[in-house]
Amino acid sequence: MTWKFNSMTVPVTSSPSAFCTTWRKGIRRIWGIPYCTHNYLPLLDELCCSSAAFIKSCLESDSPIVSAVALYGVYYEHMNSHIGRNVFFCCSRYDVTDILCVTRCVVSRYVDKYISPQLRASVLLLLELLFIRDGSFSCSLLSSHNIDELVDFICTSLCE
Repeated sequence: MTWKFNSMTVPVTSSPSAFCTTWRKGIRRIWGIPYCTHNYLPLLDELCCSSAAFIKSCLESDSPIVSAVALYGVYYEHMNSHIGRNVFFCCSRYDVTDILCVTRCVVSRYVDKYISPQLRASVLLLLELLFIRDGSFSCSLLSSHNIDELVDFICTSLCE
């Protein structure tokens, strides 16, 4: 018998800010954007969403051992287990009482409350420019120098 779980190995409550900082540094390096780029990515929310999906897959597992261990960690051990602490953190963050209620839709609504329409438009424009720069999209109106200047401008000065 084979079980498939969305793997989530980082406890959300252990050091999420350090994890997110390291992740953002890697993203900036991979995407080739300036170091002083503003924090556009809600990585903690992505981490919570992945953690909730993993916990749900464990709770709803066909394996009696996996579901029993998950149930015990969530409903009996609470803050004494990684899974219990993650459940508490996620439920508190999204103001729900059950981890099964933490869905991508709930997380998206939470994030949308904190992202202005201008910031969303800037991030989408930045994404398109990165796709053009890296060859996934094409645009004959802008030179590579213009694209680099726009990327730098959006990353460092827009939505301050």
